[in-house]
Parts: sequence; C-alpha cells; structure tokens
Amino acid sequence: MTEINEETRPSFSITTFGCKLNQYESECIRQALVGRDWDFRPFGEEADYYIINTCTVTGKTDSRCRNAVRRARKAAPDSTIIVTGCYAETQAEILEKMTETDMVIGNEGKESIVNILEDLAGHSCPDVTGNLDIADFYGHSRAFIKVQEGCDASCTYCIIPRARGKSRSIPADRVLGQVKKLEENGIEEIVLTGIHIGRYGKDLESGLSLDGLIESLLAETDKLRIRLSSIEVSEVSDGILNLISRTDRLAPHLHIPLQSGDDDILLAMNRPYDTSFFREKIEAVRAISDSIGIGTDIITGFPGEDVSSFRRTNEFVRSLPLTYFHVFSFSKRPGTPAESMDGQVDPDTRKARSRKLIKLGKSRKREFMRFRTGSRELAVIQGKAKRHSRFSTALTGSYCEVSVSCPSSLNGKLVPVDITHYSRGRLYGRVVS
Repeated sequence: MTEINEETRPSFSITTFGCKLNQYESECIRQALVGRDWDFRPFGEEADYYIINTCTVTGKTDSRCRNAVRRARKAAPDSTIIVTGCYAETQAEILEKMTETDMVIGNEGKESIVNILEDLAGHSCPDVTGNLDIADFYGHSRAFIKVQEGCDASCTYCIIPRARGKSRSIPADRVLGQVKKLEENGIEEIVLTGIHIGRYGKDLESGLSLDGLIESLLAETDKLRIRLSSIEVSEVSDGILNLISRTDRLAPHLHIPLQSGDDDILLAMNRPYDTSFFREKIEAVRAISDSIGIGTDIITGFPGEDVSSFRRTNEFVRSLPLTYFHVFSFSKRPGTPAESMDGQVDPDTRKARSRKLIKLGKSRKREFMRFRTGSRELAVIQGKAKRHSRFSTALTGSYCEVSVSCPSSLNGKLVPVDITHYSRGRLYGRVVS
C-alpha cells in the first residue's frame, strides 16, 4: 500500500446535522483522520472525500441533509461522497438514489468510516473500529462526550430507536479516560450526551447510575464543569438534584422534554408520565434554586391534538417555572405509529400553534435573563459573538449567553462573570479578574 507523503496526502471535509451525539461522532472521525496525516478542509472547499453525518428528526432536517449532499458535489465534482448518520440508517434507499451519493453508511458502520477511507486512499491503517476518542473539540469552546447510545423507549412519533438501536452505555473507565484527556488539553466544560442518558448504566454489570458516573468524574478531575444534555423527567434523580445543589461543577441547568401538556396526547405519544408527575418534578428542580435554567421540548400538532388539547398544553407550560422552550411542529416519520394515526393536524395549524408557543418561550427566556441581571455566574467564554463584534459570548451555568469584553486568550475558559444589564434581547456583563 502507498505511504502518505505531501503528494499523496488525501483531503477530506465533514459536516454534521443534528444532536450533540452526532457532533461528537463526527469529531472522532475528523481527529482520527487528521491523526493519520489527512488534510482536513472546511465544508464547501475542494476535497477528495466528503462525509455528511445526517439527522432525521424532522422532514425539514431530511431536506437539509439532501441539500448538503448536492452542495458537496457542486463544491467538489470529483470527490467521493459518503453519507452516514440517522437519515442514512433509516432511509438509505432515498440517499442511494441520489446521483451525487457514492456511499451510504448507517450508524452501525459509522466507526468503520476511518478504515474505509484509508482503504479507498490505498493507505495502511490499524483497525480503529470501536477505539475512536477525541483530544479536544474543533471549533467548539466546550467538548461533547458520548456516555450512552440508543434508546429503549417507544414514543410513537420517534424514529430514533430504529436509527440508533437499543440503549448501550459507554463503560465508566472509558468515559473517565476521555474526560481526563480533555481536561489535560485545556477543556474546562464538557457536556455528557447520548440518546437517552438517564438510562446510563442499566446495561452495565456495575449498575453504575448517571449520578454515580457524574460523582466519579467530579472526583477524578480537578476543575472542569459538567453539563447534562437532554434528560427524561422520570430520570431526573434525587442524586442529580443533590449534586446540582451542592457543587458548581455540575451546571445548574436541565433540559427536560415535555412534548405535550395534555394527558391524552401524552398517552397517544406513549410518553411514560402524565402532567401531574411532570409538574411535580419541575417544581422539585425549581425548589433547589431560582437560578437553575430549565428548558423543555414541545411538539405541536400531534395527531389528535384539537383546540382543547392545545389550549391545555399552552396553559400547562405557562404554569411551569420553565426558562426556555424548543418547539417543533409534528413531522411524520416513515415507519412510526404516529405516521398513520387518525386525527392528523393540517400543516398550517401545526405551524400556527408552534408560533404561539415560540412566542411564549421567547418571553420566558427574556424574563429569566432579566432575573439573572445583577448576579455573578461561572461562564465559559465561547469566542466572538459574531464576526467583527467587539464582544465575546460567555455561556453561564444556567444556560444564558452574556456579551462580555475579554481577550481571545480566555476562549474556552471558565471565568466568573458579573451580569450587569439586559438590553434589546441580550445580557451584558464583565469578566471578574
């Protein structure tokens, strides 16, 4: 096989859609190839190989992924285009019919992409399947770490269990090794991510729970802050709440999906809780502190959602101490029970309901931002707020963005920030020396 030199050095580009887990997996592939002396190039530049890591949460996401394939072919007419991720797993036949696509590799084959590319380029490479880790996180001030994969739930609207398989936990020693390596390389905030992270440890012989994993990571590291990605309401344990209350090294921020504020719709969605349980848990979180950021997901226009059930959802979320919402219009996913349910809601109604809740969510976010004015929070500096801006963005533990003036040497660092004022939809503050 050919040895790599400057003349034979292959180039590649990778772009990612969807969740933090996808972003982590793309970064694993990127770093593995760079470590083998491949030339990484930004999306849109000429490259020998293009990797497109897809998502399939909504129909709109599917369309964006297909457009990315077309853009890649336009940017690099002679490249080899590989499409992977959840869309590639669930609807491979659609992608295979695209003339721009050369290879479609589902999630199960994602860890073999490095080996596949090395073979295509004619290079010798040890098998790296199952051994992809990261040392930092390109283009991010924080690092996302996969602690769990797959989902055992059966929500009637969701295709992800089919795309990702059953719940599997990453062994604690591997997670710890990864986190310690990142801390040694200067990362000061990590986000524990997965598809269903509250299930962490249930498939491991150790039986270690998510809160046990967090405690171990805190004990074995010096100062980095841990943040949780989305977690189901039934899995927000007393142990997690206790950790948030007693250490500032676990970010005071939880994202807890609701999906609907109507019990009949929750039942049709096959969600394992009712609104009374959800309210009780959210109020337990808020009882710890008024400064905890609490976000949620809401789906509008699910089959059977009539005027009354939407009104109940609207009233329910208004009554909860939530600080922001992510709102989605229901999108049919092929192969899910909800695709063929009676009572389908027309697109215009779904969008109108989404707009109403988005407006409410923006109002809640503004209220929480104003409430944080005058406080001091640990925040990670994320770099310039936008091109040519004189401000950098600092992300607080409670998930508020604050505009601050600071040197670029603080990018990625956790620093105390005094939040001084709110103006025109933004918080402003100053870094405390």
